[in-house]
Amino acid sequence: MATGGSRPSGFVSLLLLLAGVLLFWMTVPHLGTAARAAAADGPRGTFTAARLVCAGHSGHTTCEWAGTFRSDDGTVELVGVKLYGSGRDTFEAGRTAPAVDVGNAGRVYDPTGSRAWIITVVLVVLAYVLLVAVARRHLMPPASPGDEGRRTHDAPRRFLPRPSPLAQPPSRS
Repeated sequence: MATGGSRPSGFVSLLLLLAGVLLFWMTVPHLGTAARAAAADGPRGTFTAARLVCAGHSGHTTCEWAGTFRSDDGTVELVGVKLYGSGRDTFEAGRTAPAVDVGNAGRVYDPTGSRAWIITVVLVVLAYVLLVAVARRHLMPPASPGDEGRRTHDAPRRFLPRPSPLAQPPSRS
């Protein structure tokens, strides 16, 4: 935020604006599926593990099991989906587990729910904070140099004692 009456940097504001918009663009469309995953809201069924899929990045490897999902009533059948949160040692090919399809393309979830919503909500809040910071930097009027000594509406009022009506003005001699 601008302090001391200096003008906010346009480059920094542009970066904050772009970061905020990008985070909103990436996260807001996924709020619904994150909420459904947290509540395990969707058709329940069975996940059958077929193969382990691993991805390595920055010296770290994460693995999930891919396979098929079939709802209990037989109306939903998904092929090539991953069971969210399944690790390398969770399954072996052909094993089954209960799962829920929450509408997230390519993923099914454990019926107890998921905590994947936490990162989505944190990123939405971060995007909001960035956009509010940019708005405050550019939409709020800058403080004028004389405002620092002025009384604000929140400051308590100080009343000076009124002169008594019986008091006589000082005499001029």
